[in-house]
Amino acid sequence: MAPYAKPIDHLIEALMRLPGIGKKTASRLAFHILRSSLSEAQELARAILDVKEKIRLCSTCFNLTDEDPCRVCQDERRSEEVLCVVEGPNDLIAIENTGTFNGRYHVLHGTISPLDGIGPDDLKIKELLEDSRRKRFSR
Repeated sequence: MAPYAKPIDHLIEALMRLPGIGKKTASRLAFHILRSSLSEAQELARAILDVKEKIRLCSTCFNLTDEDPCRVCQDERRSEEVLCVVEGPNDLIAIENTGTFNGRYHVLHGTISPLDGIGPDDLKIKELLEDSRRKRFSR
């Protein structure tokens, strides 16, 4: 016999699918959500759905964005001469938070990992090379 009602068990199981969330943390989060108001729970659910429905890749740098091109690529003050290639959107954010880089970005969305079956075709490497060729020939 399960110690919790089915909806609570279901919520705990769903939260456990998040990275770094074990049963104890998932239970704590589930009971926090249960204690919160209906409007707070709806706001959380809406935020999750908004991210899934509205976030896409920037067609220029492949950063996560809700507008295309992203805010970074829209900034005309950025240097076209310097390109920072990063593994993921979190790396871009970390660099941006320093306030010292004023160039453009290209987000690969991962690293090559043959043991995990991740090769160059699984990343945004082809797009990086195409962008590089396009800029070289447009000068």
